[in-house]
Amino acid sequence: MLPRLTAEDYARFLALQGYRVRRTPSAFWFEANRWFFLAAPHHREYCLESEELRSLFRSWGCFGVRYAAPAESAQGKPSYQIVLDRRPYGLEQLSANVRSKVRRGLRRCDVRSANLADLEREGWELHLETLKRQNRDEAWTSDRWARFWRAARQTPGIEGWGAWVEGRLAAFLVTVTFEDAVEFLLSRSSTEERGAYPNNALIFAVAEEMLMRRKVPEITFGLESLEPVKPLDDFKFGMGFRARPIRQVVVFHPFLRFLLNRPALREMVRGWIARREKQHVYWRKAAGLLRFAEETESKQSLGGS
Repeated sequence: MLPRLTAEDYARFLALQGYRVRRTPSAFWFEANRWFFLAAPHHREYCLESEELRSLFRSWGCFGVRYAAPAESAQGKPSYQIVLDRRPYGLEQLSANVRSKVRRGLRRCDVRSANLADLEREGWELHLETLKRQNRDEAWTSDRWARFWRAARQTPGIEGWGAWVEGRLAAFLVTVTFEDAVEFLLSRSSTEERGAYPNNALIFAVAEEMLMRRKVPEITFGLESLEPVKPLDDFKFGMGFRARPIRQVVVFHPFLRFLLNRPALREMVRGWIARREKQHVYWRKAAGLLRFAEETESKQSLGGS
C-alpha cells in the first residue's frame, strides 16, 4: 500500500524544494508567496487561537499568513475548497458534453502511472505552455523545476500520472496521498494536443482510481485562488468536483494591519497594487490577499484574529 503523508512529511517535502518552513502548535507553515505564509497541508481546516497567530509574527518577521477555517467559523472570508467526494464516480456522473470529451480522450490517449524522472524530463515544455496559456508569469527556473522533482522522488506518497498521444506526453498530473485525502498537486498539458482531450481523460482516470478502487476519503484540487481563475475552476467542476464551503482567513502583521486600517493609506496601497496587477502574478496575488483580508467577517478589521 502506498505510504500516506503526514503533515510533517509534507513539510519536509516543501523544505526540500527550498521553501521556508515553520511550525506552530497547530500547523506547519511555508512561504507560499514572498513574505506571506500558508498553512500546510493547506487543504486542512484550522481553528487557531489569537496567541498562536501573534507568535508567528513575533518569531518570523513575515507580512502575514493565510489558512482555511471551518465554514461555521466566525473568522475569515466565505470561500471554498474544490473537492471530489461523491460516490459512485464514473462517466454517468458527468454531463453529456464532458462525458463525450472524456471518452474521446480515453480513445486517443494512453493514460497510466508515470515515473517521476520521466515527467521531469518530458514535462518542462508542457509546464511552460500551460503557464503561457493561462497568462501566468510565474518564474519557474530550471533549478526550481529540478528541486521540485528531486523532492518528489524523495517523498513516498507522491505519484506521477501521464496521458500520451502517439508516444508523446500530452498531459501529466502529480498527486499526493495524505492520511485524509489525495491532493491533485500539479497538472500541466500540451497546447498542441488539447484536441485529444488529455486533461479530461487524465483527471477522470486518476479520480476514478483514487475514489473507486483505492477508496480514498476525498480528492482535493486546492482552495479558492487569490486570483480570478473561473475557467480553471469550471473545468474542475465539469469533471465532477464541487465547491465545499470553508472560510479563508488572511491575517496581516499587526503593524501592517495598524497602517492599513487608515482609509487613506489603504486606498493608496490598493491603487498602487492595482497599477501593477497586470505586470506580474505576485501583484495579482497581493491584490487577492488584500481583498480577502478586507472582506473577512472577523470582529477586527483586515483579517485580525
